[in-house]
Amino acid sequence: MGNRQDLTKFASLAARGLAELRDHDLRGDRLPLELQVSVWLRRSGVELTAAPRALLTLRESVLAAAGLDESTEPVPIVVADGHRAVLSLCVYLWGLIQRAARSGSCQPVEVIERALALQGAPAARRTS
Repeated sequence: MGNRQDLTKFASLAARGLAELRDHDLRGDRLPLELQVSVWLRRSGVELTAAPRALLTLRESVLAAAGLDESTEPVPIVVADGHRAVLSLCVYLWGLIQRAARSGSCQPVEVIERALALQGAPAARRTS
């Protein structure tokens, strides 16, 4: 499954990765997204079956960090096929992050850092 620390690491990697993806990365065969998800799973040590739980928790943090009304936000449906569930949740979260950034007049990465802070994830290292 994955312990809490692994799930937090996965959510952190996924959140930061999703904030960097562009619309064209999510079209067509979604190979860039699939490759990213594979990297996030491997680096965090989380199994595919545990990933949807981490992504749904990330959803709650993004909503809270952005001050969005949870009652007006669609609830993603999680299908039984783990592969499809994770990819569809990532596409949903990407859209949520974009909406949250527009709502807050900020960049997606700013929304993500606030959301991850709510989860207790360490801040991103600055390379510049």
